[in-house]
Amino acid sequence: MGELKKIKHEISDESDWYSFGVILPVGLSCLFGLSISFFGFSCRRAISATGFTVLGIVNKLLTVVINLVIWDKHSTFVGTVGLLICMLGGVMYQQSTSNKPKAVQEVKAQTQESEEEQEKLLELQSNSNKKQAADS
Repeated sequence: MGELKKIKHEISDESDWYSFGVILPVGLSCLFGLSISFFGFSCRRAISATGFTVLGIVNKLLTVVINLVIWDKHSTFVGTVGLLICMLGGVMYQQSTSNKPKAVQEVKAQTQESEEEQEKLLELQSNSNKKQAADS
């Protein structure tokens, strides 16, 4: 009996689709999915895109570790080492990009300070020109 026939048989069979044992897991699944989506969007607003990606990779690592501890069908040693290498690369990349915005902010701050100094100098020059014009 093929999978499609099994599905058709199960659908046509009058089972307890509206029982508590069916509605509870489906409802909880919907609730958890909605909360994961909500907190995912909140997290994206709070951290950078790279940080969010690293967070997702850490989540995958946690899943792999749980799989290694609990079940006997898990990834090979080479697959686990590859995952660790990818995680390390992601963390290193995030750290390399997180320093750049600070440097940009420092340059912007220095630019603003120099603009303020130029404005003050212009004001002093205009004041001194006004005094010279008044004295003449």
